[in-house]
Amino acid sequence: MDKDSATVRYRFHLPSTVAEEISLNFDRRSFHLRLPPVTEEADWVALDFHRCGHCPLTSEQSPFCPFAQALSRFIARFDAFYSYENVVVEVVTELRTVVAHGALQQGMSSLVGLIGATCGCPHLAFFRPLAHFHLPFASEEETLYRVFATHLLGQFIEAGAESGTPISLAGLQAGYEAASRVNQGISERIRAAFSKDAVVNGLIILDTFAQAAPYVIKEKLEELRYLFKPGP
Repeated sequence: MDKDSATVRYRFHLPSTVAEEISLNFDRRSFHLRLPPVTEEADWVALDFHRCGHCPLTSEQSPFCPFAQALSRFIARFDAFYSYENVVVEVVTELRTVVAHGALQQGMSSLVGLIGATCGCPHLAFFRPLAHFHLPFASEEETLYRVFATHLLGQFIEAGAESGTPISLAGLQAGYEAASRVNQGISERIRAAFSKDAVVNGLIILDTFAQAAPYVIKEKLEELRYLFKPGP
């Protein structure tokens, strides 16, 4: 086992006994996604192709959209299937295997979310600490707990554990708003490049929480209060 890398494998057991395995390789420490080489990049991954309006990159810095470039390595094979087709998905990591049954779009949502968080997009780096401890097919409550805990821990570490600087949910709303705009932008790219809807619908599922989060952060935080009440 390469001590400098970590691997997450998505195995899709698709209709007609077709099986597809997506193997994602990451730098173990930074958890940046390592892309397999290609002879030529697809037209739809160019930075200026359906570029996100809030993208901070320039063509000189990055001729390709990091998210699109990463997705292009893995999603083309799924253009043969529709989002509603039933599949079994295995997600294999070094410590565990998670198996889920459901529509293809659910599995794609989990895969695309992991790729986005680790691809190098400046607006999605916000989610990379979560990706480091990837939990596929998490419930909404699990996601809420992980998001709040990760954000507050990040603030605590950044401020310095002994500094006494107050930590808050400030910045969480802006992070989700930026992520939602990325999801919408990448969806436009994929619609222009592919005929089927599995990946786009996976992004829509992923974006549902991102769009709602800025408006319900305080409300959702209250929903978790019961976890910290003392006694039975």
